[in-house]
Amino acid sequence: MTAAPLGEFHLSTRIPPRAGGRTVTRTRLHTVLTEALTDEDRPYPVALVCAPAGSGKTRAVADWARELLTVDDAPTISWLTIEERHNDLDVVHRAILRALTDTGNPRLQSACAALDSESPDLGARLSAAVHALGENVWMIIDDAHLLRDTDVLTDLESFMRWQPPMLRTVIVGRFEPPLALQRLRLDGKLFTLTAADLAFTSDEAAEMLAEHGVVLRPDDLDALMDRTEGWAAGIRLAGMSLEGHPDPSRLIAEFTGDRRAVADYLIEEVLAGQTDEMREFLLRTSVPASFTVELAEKLTGCPDAHGNIDWLEHHNFLISRITENPTQYRYHPLLRSYLRAEISRIGHVEVEHLELTAAHWHDEFGDALPALEHAVNSGDHDEIVALLARTSMALIVGGHGEAVDRLLTRAPRASQDHPSARLLRAAAALASGNVPVAASTLDLLDRRRSGLLVDGATESRVHLLLRESLRVQTAIRTGDIDTALTRLRSVGAGSSGDPDLDAFVLLQEGRALLFLGRHDESEAVLRKSLAHARLGDTPLSVMYCLGTLGAVAVSRGDVLGASELVDEALAIGRAQSATNDPTFLMTKLIDSWCRYIRMDPDAARIATESAEALRRTDTAAAGFADGAAALFGLDEAEHRHNSVTTVHTDSPVSSSLPVPPGIRAVLLPAIQYAYLSAGEIGWAHELATETSAVLGPTGDTPLVEAIIHLHLHRLDLARKTLQPVLDGEQECAAGTNLIAAWLVEVSIALARKHDSRAHSALTEALRRAEPQSVLRPFHDCGPQIRDLLVRSTGRFGVLEPFAERLRASFPRSESAASDMLTPRELELLVELPSWRTAEQIAADLCVSVNTVKTHLRGIYRKLGVTSRRDAIAAAQHNGLL
Repeated sequence: MTAAPLGEFHLSTRIPPRAGGRTVTRTRLHTVLTEALTDEDRPYPVALVCAPAGSGKTRAVADWARELLTVDDAPTISWLTIEERHNDLDVVHRAILRALTDTGNPRLQSACAALDSESPDLGARLSAAVHALGENVWMIIDDAHLLRDTDVLTDLESFMRWQPPMLRTVIVGRFEPPLALQRLRLDGKLFTLTAADLAFTSDEAAEMLAEHGVVLRPDDLDALMDRTEGWAAGIRLAGMSLEGHPDPSRLIAEFTGDRRAVADYLIEEVLAGQTDEMREFLLRTSVPASFTVELAEKLTGCPDAHGNIDWLEHHNFLISRITENPTQYRYHPLLRSYLRAEISRIGHVEVEHLELTAAHWHDEFGDALPALEHAVNSGDHDEIVALLARTSMALIVGGHGEAVDRLLTRAPRASQDHPSARLLRAAAALASGNVPVAASTLDLLDRRRSGLLVDGATESRVHLLLRESLRVQTAIRTGDIDTALTRLRSVGAGSSGDPDLDAFVLLQEGRALLFLGRHDESEAVLRKSLAHARLGDTPLSVMYCLGTLGAVAVSRGDVLGASELVDEALAIGRAQSATNDPTFLMTKLIDSWCRYIRMDPDAARIATESAEALRRTDTAAAGFADGAAALFGLDEAEHRHNSVTTVHTDSPVSSSLPVPPGIRAVLLPAIQYAYLSAGEIGWAHELATETSAVLGPTGDTPLVEAIIHLHLHRLDLARKTLQPVLDGEQECAAGTNLIAAWLVEVSIALARKHDSRAHSALTEALRRAEPQSVLRPFHDCGPQIRDLLVRSTGRFGVLEPFAERLRASFPRSESAASDMLTPRELELLVELPSWRTAEQIAADLCVSVNTVKTHLRGIYRKLGVTSRRDAIAAAQHNGLL
């Protein structure tokens, strides 16, 4: 390549050429680096770009340098790639001058030609020359990690500390060279980009894969990003392997460090040059997914494990810190999978010993799942059984049943048949929705328990409590909750003395009571469970309790209480990264209903988010959520009938998902009104039949039936059907449904032109709705409720503020009256609700009293009214107030 200027801009010919094919656009990275070096207020004179081999740092910086040439006032850019021979002061001086000369900038070439590369003060002279030049010059030094000569490093440190303001130095390397950079950092003169900054985003990875003709589904791309963590070399190697592959999903699942291409790269670029001792250290510490310094010492027998880890960190050896107190480390997934594949070379017995060491370590610190994983990897039956006996409670309470089930498939057969293992497998079956397997497993444990008792042995109290708790979970899905609840209570629920266990057992008891509709008892038990969960400091158990208490509150009609409970539950779930937990998602669905009932426009969005997330884990729950989301979004639906069809298809009432009766019932009135407004009278009758079958003799069935009778104008039958609900003889499963019942009574009275009875019923509905800010049922009943609210302005006493808030929640209708009224009449209309006299209004508007009276007559005539009160009501009805 010959040195040549590019237009009026100058670029070193030593910059690495673009790779073949398209170039991945690293816009985010380029922007960050450019802004750091060109900030108008305080630019960084030095940038440090350090990342492991294969991170794409050189290519990214080279592409960035080329991109700079496309902007106005582009700098002159030189590029120097360090080699081993540059650990000599004279050699590196000549290389720097040559790189600056190769930019093709004539003035810079002349300045460099006047400098002596052997001069001991070349750095100072070069700084002065660049300063005198008065042009922006950016010097990029790649592979700087190869610099180790003390004289060279000292010279470079001095140069960077006193470099002229027009010069920028960019240091690129696998790890930070041994330069004294702390002073630059403290002075705010050093900008740093690390491996995390250079990691590819999903979009950038997709662009790189496209170079190989590979287009992945979103879930496959997510899986690949999990395996590569954005490491450029890993993505590139994956792209090469995926090119033309018939089953990308399977290949990604099998894409590990022991694949030939990946292994070769790791050996040549990452592991090359490591001592035998360090390779041994890497192999042994790859046994656990993460490790502390202390665990590393136990696994390796190396007293200076801390020093080894520090060296690996400093050299960006695909190792990262993941937690503090105590600090834990882990290797990149591809590196660890390679090391795990290689570990057999130290011998089978030694590997088993390492697995047991890791198991004991995790067990000691209460990490039950990784402890069991390592015990299973060791194949030691006695250790597996002992660990299961100690940790089965923690594993079930922590919701790890499915993970344990997958682990146990690799355990010895005798270990799989152990009662604790079967108990965990029952929990796993319940978590995955396989209720028949859970029920048969619990039945098998029952039979074995009978045999144990005959032999004179006894079942542990913990085991017994867990078994009966799982039986309650099973009964909630299959029926006969009463029997399961009786069995659980017979073994002393909540009295083990272990707060975690008691919280779990009481939670199952409280859930059973909720499904039986015994809300007061359920709340009392769940409050105890919550207290135990808080005492045991188990955040997820607290989240489960709060979410279930939220369901109780919704069933009872305590909307504000439910909102407070689910807000805390969701905050805990987010803090614990449990946003895909099914209980979190169902709690989020409760939150969406609390918003819906109060006319919060976010209700549909939140329900839709829950449905989309549930679709990946629980299809039955996703169907329930889809129906709720469609219902909550009806007001904004472009094709209302299509949305109502979705509500019918995924009806929360007929859903196979086990749902507490109060939760099913809260949606009934809104669903019924949606069916009737869509002209689907058949669906409305179907809903009434389903309600009776699912909820039994509650007041919810007469309510939905009365809504049908009202729609068909069978007013006497509607009133007769609804009366037991209004009289309190039939209690609704959902507390808010009594508000809906009184609003049906309002509609019946209005249809009969019984204005006094309608006003009384509306007042009762307002009285019940006001404490919880319930608005939605008033909207579901149709415009006649709004009209009555407007006509009755000022007649609700202490409820008037809530009535006014309710009126304001209705959409303002367009009115021709607004076009008929003059600007002065509209101005006067706003004053009417103040009930000030004509004289007072005239004084404020600076007009005569006669003018005010003339405008008032015009307002009354155009609105078709004869009094001030009626004018206010008509204006509100037409959206003018």
